[in-house]
Amino acid sequence: MSGLVYLNGEWLAPEEAKVSVFDRGFLFADGIYEVIPVYQGRPFLVEHHLARLHRSLAAINIPDQPEGFWQDLTNQLITRNQVTDGLIYFQVTRGAETKRSHLPQTVLTPTVFANVSPLQLHWDTPAPANVVLCEDIRWLRCDIKSISLLGNIMLKQFAEQRGAIEPLLHRDGSITEGASSNYFAVKDGVLYTAPADHLILPGITRMWVLQLAAQLNLPVREEAFTIRELAQLDELFLTSSSREIQPIAKIDDIIIGNGRCGPLTQKLVEAFHESKRAHLA
Repeated sequence: MSGLVYLNGEWLAPEEAKVSVFDRGFLFADGIYEVIPVYQGRPFLVEHHLARLHRSLAAINIPDQPEGFWQDLTNQLITRNQVTDGLIYFQVTRGAETKRSHLPQTVLTPTVFANVSPLQLHWDTPAPANVVLCEDIRWLRCDIKSISLLGNIMLKQFAEQRGAIEPLLHRDGSITEGASSNYFAVKDGVLYTAPADHLILPGITRMWVLQLAAQLNLPVREEAFTIRELAQLDELFLTSSSREIQPIAKIDDIIIGNGRCGPLTQKLVEAFHESKRAHLA
């Protein structure tokens, strides 16, 4: 990758890209973002990622770009950076003016930034990892992919300090999601995941796993499982664009199943890999 980034119509080296100190993303975290995986030079599930980008912009009333802009920018990022496998990052803020004000005093032009980071394409089943149970301290519009991620960062720090890869978040005893992932539980052959309401960011990988489960005729319930049920789970895994499907061995001191990747999780991992092969065919 040559490392070119896009900023407001220009292609620049990262060290040359600059935004105003009065940009509302810098001052207020007033913006949204999106992340798209690229496999072998091809963006994966791009139409679903861009649809979520449009929804996030509409949710916070930031003007969208003209039709075709985001797809064209996706293609240019891949071409200009000679991307084989990577993660495309889009960020849009409300823009900048000449002073700090909670409400914009003028009509602003959104700040549009994009770059690509490396991603290791894999075809194996990840080793089961550990997570920690945490109270969900974030705001109540988690369905918007906001750049305001302080709560997520604090929760990730807490998990890392305890040797875990992610927090397992709950509100009032019901599991919501992770700091940058969605969770799926398996009990008695049924797949459970929290409903796509305002308390979670409905991940694109989450959506894809639900479709794969339907293709495999696996029973699914989009309803939250609870803290009380954790010790009785047969399997647990998380999903995200960067991790795809990650089996979970342990929640704090609770061992899930036998601590290994369960059979239903394994089926979904294999189905996910097969969908990548189909994408690349």
